[in-house]
This record gives sequence, C-alpha cells and structure tokens, in this order.
Amino acid sequence: MTRVIFLVGVIVLAALAASWLSANPGDVSVQWLGWRIDTSVAMLAFLVILVAVLGAVGYRFWRSLRAAPGRLFDARRARRNRLGHEALSLGMIAAAAGDSAAARKQARRAENLLADAGATRLLRAEAARLGGDVSTARRTYEEMAENPDTALIGLCGLLDQAMGRGDRAEALRLAEKAHRVNPRARDVERRLFGLQVAFRQWAAADRTVGDAIRAKLFPAEEAKRWRAAILVERSRQAERDGEIDAAFDFADEAYRLDAGGIPAAVQYGRLLGRQGKTKRAQRVLERVWTRQPHPEIASAYAALFETENALSRVKRLQRLLGLRPDHADGHMALAQAALDAALWGEARAHLAQAAEKGLTPRACRLFAELEEAEHGDDRAARRWLEKAATAEGDAAWVCGACGAASGGWGALCGNCGAFDALHWRPSRRGLALPPG
Repeated sequence: MTRVIFLVGVIVLAALAASWLSANPGDVSVQWLGWRIDTSVAMLAFLVILVAVLGAVGYRFWRSLRAAPGRLFDARRARRNRLGHEALSLGMIAAAAGDSAAARKQARRAENLLADAGATRLLRAEAARLGGDVSTARRTYEEMAENPDTALIGLCGLLDQAMGRGDRAEALRLAEKAHRVNPRARDVERRLFGLQVAFRQWAAADRTVGDAIRAKLFPAEEAKRWRAAILVERSRQAERDGEIDAAFDFADEAYRLDAGGIPAAVQYGRLLGRQGKTKRAQRVLERVWTRQPHPEIASAYAALFETENALSRVKRLQRLLGLRPDHADGHMALAQAALDAALWGEARAHLAQAAEKGLTPRACRLFAELEEAEHGDDRAARRWLEKAATAEGDAAWVCGACGAASGGWGALCGNCGAFDALHWRPSRRGLALPPG
C-alpha cells in the first residue's frame, strides 16, 4: 500500500512539473566544442531524467554481471546442502530402522555433499556399528573425540563399545573424560556413577552423586537414598581402616539423608554406642524400630549393653518390644536374650508369640536350641530342625534385580552386583550370600 501511494505521489508531482514547465517554457542555449544547442527547459529536464534513468539501469546491469558468479556458487552450495541434508536424514532413518547398507550409502553421500563433518561422521559410525564394522566405528568415534565440537558424542560412542566388550576399566576412564567435557550430561553422569559404584570407588561416587543432586540431574529423593547408601559404605570402610572419626561423620550424614533407612540407622547407632553416646544411640535405634522393626536394629540395640549381664539385656530389650509389641521380630530378639539369660519360660513364651505370626526357620532353630538347653532333649531339638527345613522362609535382604538373598545389607548385590537393590522381604530361596 505504501508503494502504491508513493507511485501515485511521484506521478502527481511529474504531472504538476510538466504543467508548470508548459506554462513557463523558457529557453536554454548550450555551447560546447564549437556546437550550439538551443532547446526549451522542458526538453532539457526530459534529457536529464532520461540520462539518469539510463545510468541507473546500466549500473544495475553492471552490478548484476559482477554478482552472477557468486549467485551461481551460492545456488550450487544451497543445492549441495539440500541434497546432503536429505542424504543425512535418509541415513538416520535407515540407521534407526537397522538397515546398515542403506545407512552406509547415505553416509557416503552426505560426506561428499556436506562440510558438516560432525553429523556425517556420526552417521558413518552408526552405519559401521550396525554393519558390525567395529574398527571403522571405533576410528570414527576417535576422530570425533578429538574435535571439541563432537568430543562428547565420540567419547559416548567409545564408551558404548567398551561396555559392549566388557572392558569396564576402559569404560570408566572414558566416562570420566566425557564427564570433564560436559559435567551436565545426564546420561554420562549416570554411567559414570554406575561404573564408580561397580568398582566400589565410594568417595568418587559420592562426589558424582553430590554434583548430580546440585545440578538436578538425578531425581532428588532417589539420589538422596543412593548417597545415603554410599555414605554407609564409606563409613564401614573408614571403620575397617581404623578412621573412627571419619566413619562417624559418614554415618551421621547418611542418617540425616535417610533417617528411616535401616542400614544408616544401624551403622550410626552402633558408632554412637562405640563413642559412649548410649542414650543418643538408643533414641536413634528406637525411632527407626518404631517405624520398621528389624533384627539388625535389635542386634545393634542389644550390643549397646553388651557389658551388662544377661538379665539386664533382657530388661533393655523389653523396652524395645514395648514400642512395637505386635511385631514378631521383637519377640524373637527377646527370646534370644532370654535364652542367653537361661530364662527358659520367658524364652518359650516369646517364641510362641512369634510363631503365632508365622513359624519361620529362625524360630524353629531357636526352639531347637531351647529344647536342648532346657531339657537336653536332642530328639525334640531334631524335630524342630526338621520343621525348619520346610518352614516358610525368614525375611532377608533380597535383591530386586536377581532375586538372590544376602546374609546382610550392602550397597551392591553380592550375586549380580546391582546397586541399591537389596530390600527386606520374605525369601523362599536357599541362596544366602554375604553382603558385597
């Protein structure tokens, strides 16, 4: 609309100028190189305008001739880019469909047409991987790893190859390198963390999961539970190495992250007792026992008073049972303490109450021990042991990944190596492995 108004304005001005010149014709005389030209002002204006228009047209034509080679080059480059990206797209589709031959063909086309080496190299590597050409894929990934723009993709490709051939040490090295290239890459962070825990590099895994929590790369609640498990392992390791203060600090932090977790509470309560902070240890263990009674909590609680006589320990465990009188594990713990104190009647009463909630192999074994200790009745003890072989399985730490039962909690399954996979549940399998 603006251009139309402008054109109309120009036409109106030209008409007014022509009308004015017609009313005021005037004369113009030009003498140049022996020539004399006499004409009107209107004709002179027309000639000036004509020369200006011809000059403008000539200039535009000259510019068009100068720009012609560049336009031809740009058109050729645009066509190559279009064909190259088309080949790249077709190659990616073929790779996703598992057609290695088509993927290789389109990868070669894309490399010939495109200057973008990153995407074309990725397609070449993927096509080689699909076709089983491991060496070509590896060389391509190595080329990509040397380029800062494609280093992360190249390292991830090499990491996949290392994991595929079972070289976890090389995979860990590559994961650490990829993490340095991009610390916020979620998939790299998960792989690095998984490899660190597989190699029991608890300090490094702790740093990794801590960084991931701060960067919000892992789900917050899951990552907190993972870190608590790692801190329990760090506490155990420090305790084995005689670094009691460090062990206590790790256990304290683990308990703060997962106050309801049995492993963290048991380790923290036990170390509190070792430092002579018995009252505080009692509160920690009683708090977790109230939420979820567990044999390991009862054992840690009893260990707080191991210097006391057997009768005193029975009274201590009566307090623990009073917090959850409905749970079999409390009766079992008190029955064991009564056995140690030679309180046969009390031991039998608590075993009977535990058996009402389910006769387990552990209860049968304690009945057998009671018969032998109280009456010296080997035949009755043997009958209880026979019942233990067919009784419903005791609860145990069972791996959610492979189903194996472990003799105690560990951050890793002793059978399949899965991390944070042990859960306390009934077990009907005979396999019992030590933690880790």
